Amino acid sequence: MLAGSSTFRNLGLFALVFAVISGCTSSNTLTESKKTQLEQRVSDRWQCLAVNDYACAYEFLSPDYRAVFSLDMYLSRFSKDLERRLTGVKVVEYHPDSAVASVTVRVMSKPIKFTSAASRAIGALPASIDESWIWKDGGWWVIEKPSKL
Repeated sequence: MLAGSSTFRNLGLFALVFAVISGCTSSNTLTESKKTQLEQRVSDRWQCLAVNDYACAYEFLSPDYRAVFSLDMYLSRFSKDLERRLTGVKVVEYHPDSAVASVTVRVMSKPIKFTSAASRAIGALPASIDESWIWKDGGWWVIEKPSKL
């Protein structure tokens, strides 16, 4: 009877360890659902940027970032003289150890007020922007870079 009890206990311990490991692994796995959610969050953020609504874009920054940098500090980084249109979102890479995804965003942008005939002739220009997004607390948050968008 003792041997059976020991085996039962070992099976229970194994099941518990397996559940914990599986839980840790699955939370850092980029499932199709998480990927779809990420692409939607990126698109939603860029819809805010397309209309120069930086207060809206601020809400996509991690709570940790927003705890340190106020909305006013964030707003001071942007020019409202740029028109943007999102043309594509592609998840390029995912790092499960840190739960960080690398995303390439394709945008067409042009100045709202043209300063020269040359800028009018050129019009909108395509750009590819690399962003990092982190999965934290059940959601995706953009990791802000120090450069202007």
